[in-house]
Amino acid sequence: MVGVLRSQILSGQRAPREKIPTYDVLVEEFAVARPTVAKVLRALQKEGLVERLDGRRGLFVASNLPHHSRYLWVTSERPGSLEWTCFMATILDLIERGATGVEGEVIALVGVDGRANNPQYRRLCDAVEQASVAGLFLMNSAAVYLLPALQTPGMPRVAIWAPLPHAGLVRLDLDRLLSRAAIRLRQKGHRVVVISPHASTLERAQKYLARQGFSRDRVWTLQVAPVGCERTTELLFDRKDCPNAVFMTDDNLVGPFLSGLRRAKRKAGTDVYVLAHCNWPRPVGRAEGVEHIGFDVREMLAAAKECIDAQRAGQEAPVRVVRPRFVDELEPSTEEELQRFLAQKEARSSRRP
Repeated sequence: MVGVLRSQILSGQRAPREKIPTYDVLVEEFAVARPTVAKVLRALQKEGLVERLDGRRGLFVASNLPHHSRYLWVTSERPGSLEWTCFMATILDLIERGATGVEGEVIALVGVDGRANNPQYRRLCDAVEQASVAGLFLMNSAAVYLLPALQTPGMPRVAIWAPLPHAGLVRLDLDRLLSRAAIRLRQKGHRVVVISPHASTLERAQKYLARQGFSRDRVWTLQVAPVGCERTTELLFDRKDCPNAVFMTDDNLVGPFLSGLRRAKRKAGTDVYVLAHCNWPRPVGRAEGVEHIGFDVREMLAAAKECIDAQRAGQEAPVRVVRPRFVDELEPSTEEELQRFLAQKEARSSRRP
């Protein structure tokens, strides 16, 4: 009974503000007892599909259906795991504080692994089956790629960063980030080291630096994971011919890099120019002298919503591209979030003994 009434409402068969039939009519139509009808209507109220209107008796189809403005952000990773990144942490923080900038509600489903007994996966399945959300924001991973609930088209969805089947795509313009970083490094350094966990990113960065006139003997590329970054940095800056400019393509490296720099008795912004990728509005290392270029997570989520809206309007696989920004290029709302983040970080630092 819940499924039938839900389907009638979500399909538009029952229009917004249309009165729901009386108990007696529903009892006869579905051949159930009155307590069952009461339970069903409570469930529909809880989902936001029916509501009471001031001055009128009975229940009515909701004026604004929640599935038009409710989105699920889905990731297979969990906070604290090796695969959990600063990028994911920034998104989750904005969602939990209701600061995504997306009109409507974004709900985080974290640790979705496709098992039938996984509560977060069950919530995803229910949302897909019941069409109870406007769309899905999907973090690409092998686990998400294989989720049984996402193997067929239907529910509007958008993949963030890399493509997924039956989904639109929000692509982060990494090439533009590397190109703009190379221009900044030309202005700041003579000997440059680029640090990244990914060999392909290092190759692309070297290409853009070459376009800015950097010869190969002036550019070092280091493929380093966060685990080994601190020791690598210490050894690098113990050398007499150490670089005077550093570019990190992954903000997960910034913390261990700064620790290694301190062990080498060097300081970012004073002894060496440091430029790092970040996820605005959470720039790691800003207070320690690091300059940042990165992608605005709020802008990315807005682009994801645009993809969902385009799919709902009939476009099959919409693509949106998010460009990188330096701090002075941020939108005012993101700048406010940045100042809030920095103030909180400073307050935490002042409380340490």
